[in-house]
Amino acid sequence: MYLVEGHPTTEVGDRVDAGEGPGPTLAKIAERFRPQAFYGNPTRRQIFMIVELNTPAEIAELMYVLSWWLKTEPTFTPLSAPETFGEAIAAAKKIIQPQP
Repeated sequence: MYLVEGHPTTEVGDRVDAGEGPGPTLAKIAERFRPQAFYGNPTRRQIFMIVELNTPAEIAELMYVLSWWLKTEPTFTPLSAPETFGEAIAAAKKIIQPQP
């Protein structure tokens, strides 16, 4: 699961706003990737989505879609359930112990 953030250049934002707005393209993105959540930042032209991407090809596809549309590179942050970290910490301690 990923938190994906995208924001357009000012020129692209102006062109989108002068036209139909972001709705039609966001609808196509939502139809293809089925994000669990979609948010916008009310203080700037910026979107966030939480989306399940299962393969490198899906990640790359969404990266290209957002890059070509927004003319900037999106940010992908992997998300994990908290219990994942307990398992990771236990495994890491087998290699090295954290120091106070």
